[in-house]
Amino acid sequence: MSTESYNSTTFNCQRFKCSGRGLILPFGIEACMSIQLRAVLYFVFLLYLFLGIAIIADIFMSAIETITSRKQKIRYPDPGEKDKYLTVEVRVWNDTVANLTLMALGSSSPEILLSIIEIVGNRFEAGELGPGTIVGSAAYNLLMISAICIASINAPETRRIKLYNVFLVTSFFGFFAYIWLFIVLSVISKDVVELWEAVLTFLMFPLVVILAYLAEKNCFASKKIEMAEEEKLIITPPETDAAGVPRSFHKDELLQFLRDLGQSSNLSIEDKAQLFAAKLSENMHRSRMQYRIQGARMLTGGKSLFVNLPDKLQEIYEKYQKIDDESSPSAIAQEIDCLPKLEFTATAYAVLENEQRIDIIIKRTGPINIYQRAVKPQPFDTTFSTDHKAGGRKSTLTRNDIDEDPQMAILEFASSSYAVLEREQRVTVEVVRHGFTKSVVHFRLDTIDGTATAGEDYIKLSEEFVMESGQQEKKITIHVIDDNQWEPDETFFVKLSLPESEENHAKVGSKTVALVTIINDDEPGYIHFEEPINLVKESVGKAEIKVARVNGADGRVSVHYRTKDIEAVATRDYEPADSELVFEHGEISKIIAIPIMNDLDTEKDETFAVELYNPTGGATIGKHGRTVVTIINDDNYITMANKMASLVQVDIDKLSVTKTTWGQQFKDAMTVNGGDLETAKFLHYVGHTFSFFWKILFAFVPPTSIAGGWLTFFVSLLFIAILTAVVGDVAAIFGCLVGLKDSITAISFVALGTSLPDTFASMIAAKNSKTADDAIGNVTGSNSVNVFLGLGLPWLVAAVYWESKNLPFTVKAGDLSFSVLVFSCSCIIGMILLTLRRFLGVFGKAELGGPTIPKYACSAFFVFLWICYLTLSGLQAYGHIYWAT
Repeated sequence: MSTESYNSTTFNCQRFKCSGRGLILPFGIEACMSIQLRAVLYFVFLLYLFLGIAIIADIFMSAIETITSRKQKIRYPDPGEKDKYLTVEVRVWNDTVANLTLMALGSSSPEILLSIIEIVGNRFEAGELGPGTIVGSAAYNLLMISAICIASINAPETRRIKLYNVFLVTSFFGFFAYIWLFIVLSVISKDVVELWEAVLTFLMFPLVVILAYLAEKNCFASKKIEMAEEEKLIITPPETDAAGVPRSFHKDELLQFLRDLGQSSNLSIEDKAQLFAAKLSENMHRSRMQYRIQGARMLTGGKSLFVNLPDKLQEIYEKYQKIDDESSPSAIAQEIDCLPKLEFTATAYAVLENEQRIDIIIKRTGPINIYQRAVKPQPFDTTFSTDHKAGGRKSTLTRNDIDEDPQMAILEFASSSYAVLEREQRVTVEVVRHGFTKSVVHFRLDTIDGTATAGEDYIKLSEEFVMESGQQEKKITIHVIDDNQWEPDETFFVKLSLPESEENHAKVGSKTVALVTIINDDEPGYIHFEEPINLVKESVGKAEIKVARVNGADGRVSVHYRTKDIEAVATRDYEPADSELVFEHGEISKIIAIPIMNDLDTEKDETFAVELYNPTGGATIGKHGRTVVTIINDDNYITMANKMASLVQVDIDKLSVTKTTWGQQFKDAMTVNGGDLETAKFLHYVGHTFSFFWKILFAFVPPTSIAGGWLTFFVSLLFIAILTAVVGDVAAIFGCLVGLKDSITAISFVALGTSLPDTFASMIAAKNSKTADDAIGNVTGSNSVNVFLGLGLPWLVAAVYWESKNLPFTVKAGDLSFSVLVFSCSCIIGMILLTLRRFLGVFGKAELGGPTIPKYACSAFFVFLWICYLTLSGLQAYGHIYWAT
């Protein structure tokens, strides 16, 4: 009796539930486990497999990033010198093509491989898990990821899709792909996929890529599009370090950052380098692939692709950002948009650009447009016409470093900018001569229109003048027309030139173009420093600090200035000053010269302050009433700059996914947050603990530095295929154990698990990118690729197989066709809402972000659509909704 019972028990354990659902699983050890225990174990195992897929997909995406970031060198004519060429690097892969091919394959590889493996494993018979996962992932990507991205932007910030033509193309095919799927299964040849249908489905994949590429190049535009950033070829060669390796930045950027950051004795060189690396990391261009990698690493506690700062440095960086935001291009653009624009011919522009008198903001819309307030006075780098010492007396014009021919006379304007009230009806410009003065020199003055027009606002001047022997200055009067009509301040230019006969014994100096501003009001103006921070070397001799008079130049005004010690000590490091600066009527810029002591001793950087006070004549102190001057020691300046530049480049290289080695891979796999323990959070440790096995296993994958990333690409793709095959078994058995149909398991658990890294990637892209392209712009393209490649390829293989046997390839429409129909309806509603968000002011006229209430309302509506999709698909699958198939 006991023997029979034992045999019966053995027989029953061997015939355990759902034993025939998988290709590889289940294991025999499960035979006598309870169904509830097996369901829990399979669910946990499914989650763990999703974690493994996320990690190997990270490596796969790193390989794709390495491949698509490859550059080639081209030669470009040097605009500065004839018969010379500059060598520049350009990307081989187009971003749109990369996103729709390798990028789409990378992000959707589990879904695509699951569909392929299922058909091949089922002896070329169609299953429900693969197609269901593709449709379920599409629904989750479009609805849930859009909801999360809309809500993740802080109000009232917004993100708009930049490549909208590309988005329209991919959106159409993202919708059409599923309509085509429904037509194939339920309309043309019901429950059968014919060979021509499979071929056409697969060929739509390259069609999408080609049309999206043409849309990006504006081939479908009805008119010429304005020049975009991508059409501007940057021909400035990159800087290199001592070993000749290109840097990711220019040293001038580093020095400007130090000026903006200011000096702090509490910050080491390493701290400053880390802060600058954080700034570069925040502003550098990032691809969708990099955001996808970062999303997977957030989930698994891996090394971040962004610079994470310790709390102390983060506080300093946030303070710097607040200051930087006040002078950011977007903030300045809003102010500039309110200012009048000066519009003049290309000839005038060429003259001014050649003289280096202007900062330019160009709109390529016909004539060259330059914003009026972009015109700046000529920097006083070697000489200046209005230098002030104690007492505010005007000093004589000097040139300390002149080494010209002693028989050569040099002519230039005494000042590069003048201002005159319109009612005074004349402005006097002064031409000065230095160098050789015992000769007769002829020179020519010509006026050039700015916003002021000759004949309407002033009398045109185009005459030749003579400076007699011994004469060092000559004043020329230009008449201004007072039309008694209010108008904004207007400007014109006066150009100084020499006749050809004078070139042998005379030449022009640095100030050959003067800006004349015709002022329409009687405001004395505001006086302030042009820069809140000035950086000078100890050997400079004098620190020249620019003081500007803005928003008016009426009458004679003055302001006192004084120096104050910070770290530098007066009389030891610099010569103290407490004097008065006088602006004569019409003058708008001055220079304060502070002598710097060069003691030849090695010492750290030191600072002192210069402040303005006690303005007279009705003038007011402006926003920069105080400036800080930093004296940099020349002896260690170059060494310090090079060391800091090297540290910054090291920090930037750590973020790269294209320069990994086997040693670095194992180091990153065994440490939390890639070894950056100082910024590691609790969740980093949790993610690292759960993913440790996968990290060590996949560290054996060849690094991206080998074979240009292609070896990493194929090996990681093989690992993804293996894991996907196991996921297919686990998902099918789990669904069987809990009583879920494969179609429901696919659109819920499997779709959610494979799309989780994409969720993090889109959320990061929404917060960090300036546009919505990387957040949701690629979702529609990925959805179309899932159908055309994920179903087109296995359908093509299976259709060829069954065609060779003269049998039809049967694909039951069933639950799939209903799910596709529900998703298509949700897709239409969702796309209409995104379109409305782009064009309606109530949503902020952007796809993402916007005002708080509309933002969360749209996000909730997208979540509602996804829940409706799951609910309706589930009700139909279990017979509660009748669907004639």
